[in-house]
Amino acid sequence: MSGLLTPKQREFWRGCNHRWNVKTGATRSGKTYMDYYLIPRRIRELRGLDGLTVILGNTRGSIRDNIITPMQTIYGPERVSDIRSDNTCDMFGERVLCFGAANRNRTDRIRGSSIKYCYGDEVVTWHRDVFEMLKSRLDKPWSVFDGTCNPDGPTHWFYEFLQSDADIFQQAYTLEDNPHLTREFVENLKREHAGTVLYDRYINGLWVAAEGALFTTYPEYTDDASLLRDGIAHIDAAYGGEDYTAFTCAKRQGDKIFLYGRLWKRHVDTVLDTCIREAERLMCAPIYCEANADKGYLAREITRRGYRASSYAERQNKHVKIANYLHKWWRSIVFLEGTDKAYVSQNMSYTESADHDDAPDSAACVCRYLDGRKQLSVDSENSEQ
Repeated sequence: MSGLLTPKQREFWRGCNHRWNVKTGATRSGKTYMDYYLIPRRIRELRGLDGLTVILGNTRGSIRDNIITPMQTIYGPERVSDIRSDNTCDMFGERVLCFGAANRNRTDRIRGSSIKYCYGDEVVTWHRDVFEMLKSRLDKPWSVFDGTCNPDGPTHWFYEFLQSDADIFQQAYTLEDNPHLTREFVENLKREHAGTVLYDRYINGLWVAAEGALFTTYPEYTDDASLLRDGIAHIDAAYGGEDYTAFTCAKRQGDKIFLYGRLWKRHVDTVLDTCIREAERLMCAPIYCEANADKGYLAREITRRGYRASSYAERQNKHVKIANYLHKWWRSIVFLEGTDKAYVSQNMSYTESADHDDAPDSAACVCRYLDGRKQLSVDSENSEQ
């Protein structure tokens, strides 16, 4: 069998001994083909152990087309049966539960179950609640997940999971990783996707933002925190609802801006002490904060806790500010290692109609100040010492 696999696929075959084993990347890159051999391997390895074997996909039909039918072609229907009306099939003597994961109500199908093996197809199309439920159902010492997907935007919940410290083995595939495709097919596919976000996703296998994204280049990083010393800080505060609290420290050095960012989906009061500690650690002051909505409350709270604050009245349209200042400086920003991945992702997925813009708003505010202006607000600033 190993002779049938590409070098990239053989690397996965040898390394997929983690709790989560995931291949992401371009369409037709070969990331799913090797799973037609990996699934039987898992079933044999886990035979006789407690727990269910489950295949999740976008829909029952997509599981049939992407997994069941190709495996029947290889092994025959006597070893891989059709999916029955009770959403089960037989694979190599094992009863396998198969169902779509795109709807939240599918969580009921695995609630209370113990799963020893789950294969996941088209994971980015699932409802997040199904994935969250799956985490708790892989509850055996031997429980394992194998999955594949095409990339989505950099703020997709599954991408955020892949950047976490969970026990994950992952690979990213490009179209060029499949040597079995004809050059004519590859070139045609490239031409068909040229100039669109799908080129980066489906050809290069990248997690990139939707059409209209302002920031399309990946940032540089540094581990030298001293580059931010004597810089400034900024808080874009959330006071409830679906907003995020974004915190930024930054220092301009010539034609570069060194920047550190944190992002929480929490009320600002719950993370304010953390923001102050981070500003102290990086020696960035004052902490700027907009006073339009809170009438200076946040600046007073920072001052009360013994740190320098400066409030300002914001009179510039948010998108104009982001499009002018953050966009101008984006290629010159160097992020400090430790910046929240969600902070960078929210910037990279920003469009004028984005659901969340707290991180790019905060970053744009510091860029506006460091761009050479004497004040953060376009019109006026009121300091609180």
